[in-house]
Amino acid sequence: MLFALRQPATLLGLALGYVAGLVALTAVVRRFERAARGPGAWWQPQTWLDPYAAVGALLAGTGWAPRPSVRRGFGSSENRRLWIVAGLSVLVPGVLAAAGIAGYLASEGRGLLPFFGTTSVLHGSQVVAGSTVQRIALGFGTENLAMALLSVVPIPPLATGVAVWSTLPRNAGSRRFAYHLLEEQWGIVVLLVLLIVPLAGEQPALLQLVASVADRIVHAL
Repeated sequence: MLFALRQPATLLGLALGYVAGLVALTAVVRRFERAARGPGAWWQPQTWLDPYAAVGALLAGTGWAPRPSVRRGFGSSENRRLWIVAGLSVLVPGVLAAAGIAGYLASEGRGLLPFFGTTSVLHGSQVVAGSTVQRIALGFGTENLAMALLSVVPIPPLATGVAVWSTLPRNAGSRRFAYHLLEEQWGIVVLLVLLIVPLAGEQPALLQLVASVADRIVHAL
C-alpha cells in the first residue's frame, strides 16, 4: 500500500478494503465457531490482524487473515472445520470484492476494464478515472479480490495452507514436515519473500500470480 501513496483515494480504498475484509472474515468465522474461545472479542485488533500480514499489505499491497487455530484430536470434524474456514476465507473477501467492483462499474461503466491491472491498482501506478468515491470503490474491491485469491495458496498461515497440511499428510515423513511447517514461521517467511522480493527484474512471483488471476476475473466481467 505504501506504493499507492501517489493515489490517495485508491490508497484509502485499499486500506478500507483490507480492514473490512479481515474484520468481516473474523466475524463470520467466529459466528461459525460458536464454541471457539479466542484471545479476545473479534473487534479487538489482535484477533483479526496478523502483524506479518500487515507488513505484506504495506509492501506488496495485499495481506492475509490470522492463521486458523488447529485443535488436535478432533478427527474428521476438525478437518471439516478447517476446510470450511478455508472456504470462508475465499468467500467473504470475494463477496466484498464483488461489491466494490460492482459499485465502481455501476457509476463508471466498463470502458476501463480492458486496461485494468491488479498490481497497478495495488501499487497506485494506474491512474484511475472517475470521482473520489469511484476510486475508493475500485481500491476496496481490488484489495479484497487479491486477499480472496491469496487465501487459496496452500502455504500456512493462509487458511487453505493450514487445512492442507493439517489434513492431507499420511506417512510419517510428510507429517513431520507438516508439523514443522505449521508450528514454525517458515510459511510466513516464504509468503513475504514471494510477495515482496522481485524475481529477475519482474514483479514478485506470488503477487504476479495473484494479479494475473485477478486480471482475468475482472476482464471477464
